[in-house]
Amino acid sequence: MFPVTSVRRIGAAAEIVPMIDHLIVPTLTVIFAPAMMTMVFGAGAIPATIFFICLGIFQLIWIRVLLKSTNRLLLSVGIFGNLVSIIIYFVSFGGVTIFGVPPQNGGVFALLIKTLEAIFVIASTYVLRSLQAS
Repeated sequence: MFPVTSVRRIGAAAEIVPMIDHLIVPTLTVIFAPAMMTMVFGAGAIPATIFFICLGIFQLIWIRVLLKSTNRLLLSVGIFGNLVSIIIYFVSFGGVTIFGVPPQNGGVFALLIKTLEAIFVIASTYVLRSLQAS
């Protein structure tokens, strides 16, 4: 068995890059280059920007939850939220618009983000199971 504290840190560290990608990048783009969002997302620029900023805030909060909380419900919400994010990406990758997020294109960076989110989910699940065992 792995030390729970180490697993918490690994999961939180894995969530940092997706959080930055979802929160800081769209925020800075909207502030400094709003036309860029329209170029990337077309007519769905506003809903996509709102979605990604909300997702980034959610991930920022859940980094803290994973590091400090022993509340099983909060950990479960973090697991569920990140799983939904991963599912939305793969469904939108197939050409479907969900929550205003237009179809996504694949790429190495996008797969890295989803892999890091999956690591967060696995780490959170491990912590949740260790809480249930004790």
